[in-house]
Amino acid sequence: MMHVIPQSWSHVHILISVFPSFGLLFVLGFYIAGLANNNDGIKRTCLFLFGALAVLSVPIYLSGDAASMVLSDNPQISKAMISTHRTWGIGALAVLVATGVVAWIELFRTSGAGARIDPFRLVLLLAIAALGVSAVVDEFGWEINHRELKIAVVIPEVSTSQLWTNAHLILNHVPTAGFVFAIFFLVMALILNNEGMKRGSLTFFVILGVIGVPTYVSGTATMWAVTQPVIPEISKAVINAHRDMALLALVGLAVTGAVAWLELWRSRYFGRVSGVSLIAVLLFALVTLGVMTETGHRGGLINHPEIRTAMDVLPTDPDAGFSTFMESTVKSMIWFVPWQVVHFFGYCLIFGSAFAVGLRVLGFWKSISFAAMHRLLVLGFFGVLMNVVSGMILMLADSYHYVVGDIAFAPKIALIVIGAIAVLYFSLSDRLWKVNAGEDAPASAKWVAAVVLLAWAGVIVCGRMLPYL
Repeated sequence: MMHVIPQSWSHVHILISVFPSFGLLFVLGFYIAGLANNNDGIKRTCLFLFGALAVLSVPIYLSGDAASMVLSDNPQISKAMISTHRTWGIGALAVLVATGVVAWIELFRTSGAGARIDPFRLVLLLAIAALGVSAVVDEFGWEINHRELKIAVVIPEVSTSQLWTNAHLILNHVPTAGFVFAIFFLVMALILNNEGMKRGSLTFFVILGVIGVPTYVSGTATMWAVTQPVIPEISKAVINAHRDMALLALVGLAVTGAVAWLELWRSRYFGRVSGVSLIAVLLFALVTLGVMTETGHRGGLINHPEIRTAMDVLPTDPDAGFSTFMESTVKSMIWFVPWQVVHFFGYCLIFGSAFAVGLRVLGFWKSISFAAMHRLLVLGFFGVLMNVVSGMILMLADSYHYVVGDIAFAPKIALIVIGAIAVLYFSLSDRLWKVNAGEDAPASAKWVAAVVLLAWAGVIVCGRMLPYL
């Protein structure tokens, strides 16, 4: 394991500066859910977190100021970019502090016995404004060190679009920062014994597990973007070390998300969330967070020489690592064909279960209750697991072809995310769960069912077109 404890202001800044933007995104989502469900436990926890994010503005400012002095001595880094990033950063931190102050005022105002939190829209408006400005600051910050973002020339059939690089810079922070907040919410749910927070935390872990797929895929595409054309300062050996750990992180995300989804599915039949399952999710999440932290550190070493220390022994062999070993092995027909069969069978399970449940929601087979149809979703769940494993292995066999030359690959990955997250509605909706035999599903559920069917049909179409595009 490489050295992940910060040894410089630059390292501190990289570690904590992502939390305002991504933290605000996650906390906002929970806060809106708490307002929609009138869950005071969720609302109070979110108000506390808004204030905690505001407190982070102090170390973010101090570390950013010190890091800018270090980077300004590097002739390859634009001082104008550093100045622009710093100016926008101060503005973002000011809005973040205002959000935290207002949130804590509301939290203390309603701390008395029996006091309830009303929909405090000023917190929402400030948090949304802080999120928007923070996103701009992040983009300016990434452009300081990531010169590959400014490569205007894309060589056809050689290099990938820099859109993949931008996507990866955004996506790779989502699972890592998201797990920090998801773990916090889960711990608070256990302490407060709040059923809504328990289900919300499990949902959060499932979504983060799903997002792990495009994160890994965009990382593979980014590898080709930063190595073709060659950028001399970027080492393929360091990239491979990052890829090896990223593959382990993907496994951790999948396992944590899978256990969380199974508990969401199971809890529908028992009316409550199992404490044992929650502890299992928490343990898996902590281990996965550790793996993702090391993954992020190895990724930072690719473009950030200022965070390297004497204890970071960088790899030098571009052919080392199990990712490169898997690439060369799976290319063999002996390995490729069996995994392709597994992949196709997984799609049958996914679309078959989604098709049956979706048709029931749309009004077909009304003689069966939704609760009875809901049992079929577990088949689709196993299909998703099969396809995540087999799909990543198949992509490793020829990642260059998929991310460079195949225009159907990116839409397929996007539709997987949409379809997988949309299916969550079937296990979360109380109104849909109460639909008995002979009854019609709510109109909102029908729209979701249409999205599910179209998304997974699109996945199959795009997947089938891969060999021909």
